[in-house]
Amino acid sequence: MLDLHTLAIMAHALSATGAFIVGIVLLFQSKTLQQLQLARAVVVLLVLMEVFLVIAIISHFNSLPTIKQLIFGGLAILLLYIIWRAVQAVSVLRDQPANQGAVIGHIGFVLISLFDGFAIVSAIDLQAPGWLVAVIAVGAVAIGISAITVRKKTLTSA
Repeated sequence: MLDLHTLAIMAHALSATGAFIVGIVLLFQSKTLQQLQLARAVVVLLVLMEVFLVIAIISHFNSLPTIKQLIFGGLAILLLYIIWRAVQAVSVLRDQPANQGAVIGHIGFVLISLFDGFAIVSAIDLQAPGWLVAVIAVGAVAIGISAITVRKKTLTSA
């Protein structure tokens, strides 16, 4: 039977995957109302990610070394900032729907952060050496920034 920690990690990962997919769909949506609905879904999925991350951390907090407690605490705080960026996208879509550059900036940050997390976790799960994990993390950010830049250019040329 699965323990609470494993269930929380699974729910966290599913929420992250859902937020990533919905965020990508949002970037290629042209109707503001649908963008707004998708942005709200991203916020909900990110909040679920945070809840399940905190549950996973708390479920075995005392068994973690201090450095991992600090790292996981830092990740939970970073996720709060990512949620704030998604909320900002909702606000822009609600109050300034024509400001697509700002929407792409906020959602782009969320997507890059999620993509980087997927890349880092995959590298760690594959037992890559620390230097390779760092290279992968930086590479994932570079790929994400490039993709968002291309999307902004296609939006402004359209």
